[in-house]
Amino acid sequence: MRRTSILAFAAIVTALLVVAPVAGAKVTLAGGSTTLKLAPLTAEALTLNGVSVAPINPAKVKGNGIAFPITGGSINAVSAAGTINHSGGLAFRAGGTRVALKNFRVHVGSKRAILTAKVGSGRLTVLSLSLANAKVVRKGLATTVKGVQAKLSGQAAKALNAAFSTSLFTKGLGIGSVTVKATPAEVEFAGGATTLALDEGAGAALGSLGIAVAPVEPATATGAGLAFPITGGKANAKTFAGTVRHSGGIRLSRGGTVVDLTSFTINVDSDPDLTALVGGQRVSILNLDLSQLTASVKKRQITLGGVKASLTAAAAGALNSAFSTSAFTEGLALGTATVAARAR
Repeated sequence: MRRTSILAFAAIVTALLVVAPVAGAKVTLAGGSTTLKLAPLTAEALTLNGVSVAPINPAKVKGNGIAFPITGGSINAVSAAGTINHSGGLAFRAGGTRVALKNFRVHVGSKRAILTAKVGSGRLTVLSLSLANAKVVRKGLATTVKGVQAKLSGQAAKALNAAFSTSLFTKGLGIGSVTVKATPAEVEFAGGATTLALDEGAGAALGSLGIAVAPVEPATATGAGLAFPITGGKANAKTFAGTVRHSGGIRLSRGGTVVDLTSFTINVDSDPDLTALVGGQRVSILNLDLSQLTASVKKRQITLGGVKASLTAAAAGALNSAFSTSAFTEGLALGTATVAARAR
């Protein structure tokens, strides 16, 4: 596929933006590919001048383009600043001369976007990338970007002309268009809510003790339970290991005694739990049982259900002390949580 060439590099930039919607922290990439389609006139010019272009493994011909596997990188979800890395590359050949461009890397800054490649022992700026007409489409957590336009850099034109003893390559030469399909290694949460359906036994026990349960704004009481707005967090896109942060909380009160549990953070790791601010201190208040976890992804919505929540020893001790009782015990089933989070 000799007509596919420098455009491959452009694709990479798209991938970068693809994964960079509107977040504040950096998000890492797990996979996907960038596919380049050479502009017909550029492809024809290369062919007429005896210059062939072929993929370097594991890049491969795919349809009418060449696909370059995405191996990683990270970007800022707000500014799109960052890098996206690829394996494989392109080999240009004319007569007995061969130039290999490998390990494409897209750099997106505040003022410009470029694509670089490894050439020999150094790294060369190959393309300047325009995203003015790029179109972003999201399906699930993956992102596809089309319409990225790439132009040859002066540095690359000079190097290719010198290698092939020609004047064919010029700065600003239109290389073509690129399509990027990027898969994130992690997702950042932009909103949604976690709902806790109180266990009937726990509700009855609290009622028998005269302890009232109410949401702390902006948490609300709904038909499904207490809903706590999700304010942020980040999780692995496959295992969902990570954190989910919330606003609002729960107020437990009896007479003049009031205990506020606020600013919940769900931690999904080897020992899943939920922590809260209690009197200015962050305390682990709930153990989370994920053995019956159900997970679904629809568009940018991630729903995790069937999470069983029970009191930790620390929370049980604090509540017993506050309300002068011994009714609260470690492992007391509090309810079932459902996380319905929107990914950026």
